[in-house]
Amino acid sequence: MISKAPPQYRVEGSGPLLIYIAGLDGTGQLFFKQTPALTRSYRVVTFRSRDNGRFTYEDLSNDLAAIIRDLGEKQATILGESFGGTVALSFALLYPEMVKRLVVINSFPRFRKRFKIRLGAMLAAGLPFHLLWPMRRAANTVGLLVDGVSREDRRSFWKAIRTVSAEAYARRLQLIAELNIEDRLSEIQAPALFIAGERDLLIPSAKEAQAMAARMPNATIRIIKGAGHACLMGDRIRLADLLSEKW
Repeated sequence: MISKAPPQYRVEGSGPLLIYIAGLDGTGQLFFKQTPALTRSYRVVTFRSRDNGRFTYEDLSNDLAAIIRDLGEKQATILGESFGGTVALSFALLYPEMVKRLVVINSFPRFRKRFKIRLGAMLAAGLPFHLLWPMRRAANTVGLLVDGVSREDRRSFWKAIRTVSAEAYARRLQLIAELNIEDRLSEIQAPALFIAGERDLLIPSAKEAQAMAARMPNATIRIIKGAGHACLMGDRIRLADLLSEKW
């Protein structure tokens, strides 16, 4: 069942609808490097993902459907980054008729290191914030430096993710630990673009992109040389250009 009301969202630009689904931060605030160019061709929607309760992938998909319907549309280009990519894939399986195009960045249909992700979820759920925060900061700093994210933009990153509760962070990790939709990827018929950073230190994005595309009938891959997991905040990728290509 679709949510009674969509989550609060922001719309910029004009043109066909494009909805961005954030990664583990869930804030929707870290898309600012890509939005200006995209808004010349798209109506870009950003939103904050659910923060409370034991939400599921179905809940998150229902929220997306509610946004599309609230805007009076039947379809949208769905763009998901990292954890947001797993939501985008889940949405495409649950609401195939609502997906005009699918864009998945540095993501996966199943997290391979199952013990590692389950341990991370347990630590996130059990540790107090003052202990969890230094671990999250250390884990993200290396990735930001790989992508050459400026000091000013790193400040914006830290400011955004400090608003994410340990509960929400842990729940998203739990969902990743439970996810396995590899065998269903062939059901996704919409044109799909998989974008992967060649130097992603968090997950083997290039390998995952190739494996996912091989299972899908209308998939294209773009491997970005020198880019890491935080590539949307760096200068090596311009989504507006990639989306304007034929795929």
